Amino acid sequence: MGLTVLAIGAAVAGCAALVGRAGIGLGSLLMVLIGNPFSGVTSAPQLLPEPAGAIGRWLPPGAGGSLLRSVAFFDGSAAATPLLVLGLWAALGLTAVLVGGRRRAAETPAGVGAAAPQAVPVG
Repeated sequence: MGLTVLAIGAAVAGCAALVGRAGIGLGSLLMVLIGNPFSGVTSAPQLLPEPAGAIGRWLPPGAGGSLLRSVAFFDGSAAATPLLVLGLWAALGLTAVLVGGRRRAAETPAGVGAAAPQAVPVG
């Protein structure tokens, strides 16, 4: 469950770092409005229409549900693919956070963020 939360959080934070505040909405829409319904967690991804089931397994909510189902009911059988998907989403999201932070630091003028000028004593 922790890896699922990390993958979703990293993806949303990465979108926010690259796009700005609109990236939070974009990442949230991707994970909640597409990822959750296409995940097939409440039944099975195989019961969804074919493009939706395949897409859902490649998004973190679907991969997390598949991993949880695999570990809970099938003794970890076929857990490698969901682990790989979640690891890739986490790595890509954290990389996007680093790239966005460095790009933002490069765009910041030298005077902004510097220490405030010292007050001169009167008298």
